[in-house]
Amino acid sequence: MKRVIALTVAVAFVATMGCYNTYTIPRSELATLQTSESGEATVKDTDGEDVLVKDDTNLFVRSKGGKRYPITPFNFKMTESQLVASDHDYILDMNGLRDEAEVQHVSTWKTALLISAGAALVAGLVVLTVFTAGSKSQSAAAP
Repeated sequence: MKRVIALTVAVAFVATMGCYNTYTIPRSELATLQTSESGEATVKDTDGEDVLVKDDTNLFVRSKGGKRYPITPFNFKMTESQLVASDHDYILDMNGLRDEAEVQHVSTWKTALLISAGAALVAGLVVLTVFTAGSKSQSAAAP
């Protein structure tokens, strides 16, 4: 029974994470996301695809060392030397950042597939537990 509870907790944790499609955009496209009148903009990723960015889209920049900094679209300021994201209290040196930024969209089908697989696994364990609950187990004989 402890295994079933542990697995259920693990599946619940994984299900809250969700799955994302990540697009890489060049710094020049990131600069267009500093302000917006409508609260959304379309930018080109490094593969030439159009990527829609809204107020609630996940947007990140990375340092050359690999640290990831979330920034809010349309609420930051870029200059030649700094990126200032006041809502996250960031003042980042542009020379220390990679030349690309990341845009993430929630992937509905990947997330649904992950949740379905977790639910099927839990259901399988429950059925297995029900069918093996009445069987005898071998134990060491008492002296």
